[in-house]
Amino acid sequence: MASAQQAPAEAGANVVGRTVALLRGFAEAGQSVSIKELSARLGLPPSTLHRLLEQLLAAGMVERAPRRRYRVSAEFSRIGALAARKTGVLELARPVLEEVARETTETCLLGMLLPQTLSMMFIDKATSPLPLPYEVRMHRARSLLWGATGLGMLAWLDPAQVERILQRGEASPVDGQAPPEPGRLAARLAEIRARGYAMTRGEQTQGAVGMAAPVFGARNQVVADLCLTLPQPRFGPDDEARFAGLLTQRAAYLSRMMGHLPG
Repeated sequence: MASAQQAPAEAGANVVGRTVALLRGFAEAGQSVSIKELSARLGLPPSTLHRLLEQLLAAGMVERAPRRRYRVSAEFSRIGALAARKTGVLELARPVLEEVARETTETCLLGMLLPQTLSMMFIDKATSPLPLPYEVRMHRARSLLWGATGLGMLAWLDPAQVERILQRGEASPVDGQAPPEPGRLAARLAEIRARGYAMTRGEQTQGAVGMAAPVFGARNQVVADLCLTLPQPRFGPDDEARFAGLLTQRAAYLSRMMGHLPG
């Protein structure tokens, strides 16, 4: 009798576990994903994924994308953002983002490392009075290889992780060029570590300047970065030093609040 009662409970737990794994796969994937890619990532048969996806589509958590692919819905992103705002890093970071945006009059963002997929996403931003001529996509996984926001975390990962990322061959989102050679990338990351921040022009978004300083957690590992984005015509000759000083100072403050012990 007990085993008969346990069977439905175990089946329900199995469905919940698979659904959570599927939602996690969407959250950590790129802009869209196919059933074949989900099957390889999660180790679930396509028939099972079809059934789960139909339920998630009905619930409004995912939506269909072109070429028989799927992506997270606006509602999924909204719920994720609301939940993330309750976590410590966002509570600590929000006033810092607003302060940096106010002092620079440019848009300041918080980028979060996704350690399972070795990618990153923007999870919060403070806008400035000055408009951006391009869109900054929030809550979307991005490569660490391109742009200051990715390089600002990549520079502090261990060599094995950097090698894994390079092996994925993630091309430039702007012009499709191949990833840099390992030696060239290693030299660039060493330079970023030496100065304490990353800066790029037009690598992640055409016509944009990006700057990012790392944020470390209690285990002395990079967990996020504090970022600025602005159009290249607004970036003056004295701005790099001024912006870099503010970013690194405020990122160090966030790191201390996260329990990081310098040195």
